[in-house]
Amino acid sequence: MKNYINQIQKMTLAVILCLLSFGSVFAQVETAKIKDGTISGGATKAKDGAIFELESNNKGMLISRLTTAQRNAIPTANLSNGLLIFNTNSNCFDYWDSLRVQWLSMCGTPPPAVFDVSAAQCSLVIANGTYKQGVTLSGDNTLTVPVTVTQAGTYTMTATTANGYYFEASGNFPTAGVYDITLKGTGRPNTGYATGDPGDVVTVILNGVVCDCTPHIYIEKASVDFAISCGSLTTIGSYNIGVALTADNKLTLDVNVSNTGFWSMKTNTVNGYSFMGQGTFTTTGLQTVELLATGTPVASGTDLFNLTSNANTVAGGSCNAVPVVIAPVAYTMNCAGATQSGVYMQNVALNSTNNTITLPINVTATGSTTISTNTVNGVSFSSGPIVLTKLGADTVVLKGSGTPTSGATTELTVTGTPGAGGECFYNLTIAAQPIAFTMTCNSITTSGSYVPNVAMTSENSMAVPVNVTYKGDYSISTNTLNGISFSATGTFTSTGAQTITLKASGTPTAGGSYSYTISTNSTSSSVTCSRAITFAYRQMIIAGIGDGLYNPGSAASGETSYAVLNNANNFGPNGKVQMLGGFKLINYGGPSASTLKSNIIRDNTDIIHIAYNFQPNADVIAVLAEFVKDKKGVVIFASERDGNIPNVINGILGTNVSTVAANNGVGRNITDLANIADPILNGPFGNTAGFNMGGDVDNSIFLTAAPANSTVLATEKGSSKVFSFRDNTYGFVFIGDAGYNAGVVNNNQNGNYPARMQSGGIPVVKPSYGYDSNVTVYNSIFYANLFAWAVDYAQNNTNTKYTFK
Repeated sequence: MKNYINQIQKMTLAVILCLLSFGSVFAQVETAKIKDGTISGGATKAKDGAIFELESNNKGMLISRLTTAQRNAIPTANLSNGLLIFNTNSNCFDYWDSLRVQWLSMCGTPPPAVFDVSAAQCSLVIANGTYKQGVTLSGDNTLTVPVTVTQAGTYTMTATTANGYYFEASGNFPTAGVYDITLKGTGRPNTGYATGDPGDVVTVILNGVVCDCTPHIYIEKASVDFAISCGSLTTIGSYNIGVALTADNKLTLDVNVSNTGFWSMKTNTVNGYSFMGQGTFTTTGLQTVELLATGTPVASGTDLFNLTSNANTVAGGSCNAVPVVIAPVAYTMNCAGATQSGVYMQNVALNSTNNTITLPINVTATGSTTISTNTVNGVSFSSGPIVLTKLGADTVVLKGSGTPTSGATTELTVTGTPGAGGECFYNLTIAAQPIAFTMTCNSITTSGSYVPNVAMTSENSMAVPVNVTYKGDYSISTNTLNGISFSATGTFTSTGAQTITLKASGTPTAGGSYSYTISTNSTSSSVTCSRAITFAYRQMIIAGIGDGLYNPGSAASGETSYAVLNNANNFGPNGKVQMLGGFKLINYGGPSASTLKSNIIRDNTDIIHIAYNFQPNADVIAVLAEFVKDKKGVVIFASERDGNIPNVINGILGTNVSTVAANNGVGRNITDLANIADPILNGPFGNTAGFNMGGDVDNSIFLTAAPANSTVLATEKGSSKVFSFRDNTYGFVFIGDAGYNAGVVNNNQNGNYPARMQSGGIPVVKPSYGYDSNVTVYNSIFYANLFAWAVDYAQNNTNTKYTFK
């Protein structure tokens, strides 16, 4: 039979998983697994052999919970073999066995019985044997309880008292019916009763359920008699708030025994604890007894107890107002051994979880107290109300609050109320905020003059306005450009708006505009600015070769080629191109090779402009090539002499170009300026990229293609024929018209003088030029930008100490 039941239990456990398949939810999959949030990986299908699997690290499976009555109310037609429920009456799983046609319990077979003690049966409860105070129960001390069983099964029955003894029995009811159960007694009654007292209340518990039947058992009072010497009462042990009393805590007292027997003494409960003792006097006379304490004192002060006993002489068997002193809380604090936890920084609010101080203390008396600090530098700490529950060394965590107003070591005064033996002092370390400031970028100014090859002095500086949020040591500096940099260090001793002066150091190596990046050690998000400084170019020597108004060295003051370059507003200390002394224009006419070389050496020439009516021979070309490649000077070659142009270009650059005539063949050529980013096309005098240039009269010339390693600046309008190019390595520019720079003030002709200017040499565009009245040409602006580029190239490349071969 037992084996059969075990098999049924195993079968039922397996059936649980099938019954919880939620109908058709998983009917369309092979197997199913349900995971909760505690499972992140692993297989998604149930294990082999299972149709359904649950997986969790902290949850179980919960099935239907029914009382026995609810279980029995399930219609018989709905009972299937293996149907499973949890019985809340028996606290067991029950399953339906269709073979036996009954519910079976998985806690055992048969299931826990259902039974009770009726009111009528309660009056029939019998306590067998004699019951005396202080006498241990024997085998004769039993309790007979009649019960009515409505469902067969196992039972456990207990009957308890509050007087040191109880009864118990267990077994099996084979069928429903009425039974008399005999419970065996255990223990010893501690208290006896006077004649006529009903005695101890007995609580009857059936299978863990307290029933309504409460019979009484009379305990015969012991015949012991003695007199207590109340004055001999002595308190033994330490008594502290919140500390559970032990065997070391007791009362001792003297008694004079006149009649031997079992004795019992106890006090009432005061302040959470009491005293009790019992034993047997075997001799008469003066004796000393102990009453042990139980409980935990909850407050300090003097507690007064009333002591009673089972002495027959009542007047001598009790005492009133027995004093026991509970020490008030007392401890000392050790700030020197305290430690802080968490991050502490100026203007960062403390967090009570992370910002704490762990304070060692030594407890000499337990109890409730609060340990806290004063508020300094915007912060304070407190334990809040706490209970010190153990004597000796301990630690208390003080939780921080507030926001530090400064970064500094802050001395806190620690006090404890009540009970601290005195205050102590703790130095809390708070970090200062790292230096933070912002720069007002658009208000940065510079002082002093900046000249190539002239070392910086104390007058060369950069004033940087800042707004300081957090004080500290600052560092502000720039990158190094053109040989110089700016820097300043120091300490901000106050917050707010200030101006820091950065000193320059180094020697500029070239002229031009350089944008310096200003960086700081500030932790603010905006920590960089930029400031441009223009370094004035040195005076440049321009040698003009050729005739008349096309040669800047021989042109008249009212002609474009001279006037544009000679205007200090264009090229001068304060011009658009800042130059010390501007240009020095020299006319070389039509020199031989030897003359050209000697002139270059004599004048230390920077730029050579070859203009109309000069055709360099092979020797001159060789000098020009050395000038461009070795001395790193600039040659601007403007010519429409078809036969000589390739010789010059190829001889200087080592290329192989060829020329071709204009498409229209009638002159007045219009060229398209390249729409690219190039310093000649888009320079300080304006942007000409994508616009037009005009040829002077009718003799412009073009290249079939530009040399390799060059940038095309202009082409014939509507074609790819090259009108102008710039070499990408050397300072060489070609323009296919010697009169590209020809012009005078107020000349409105549309076929010549394409380089229009205003009075004094201000370059401007010339509208309505050529056959197309809608064309505007930019010759003079191109010309000014060309020399701005030549100045920058010569400043940064030309070897002024070069000696010709």
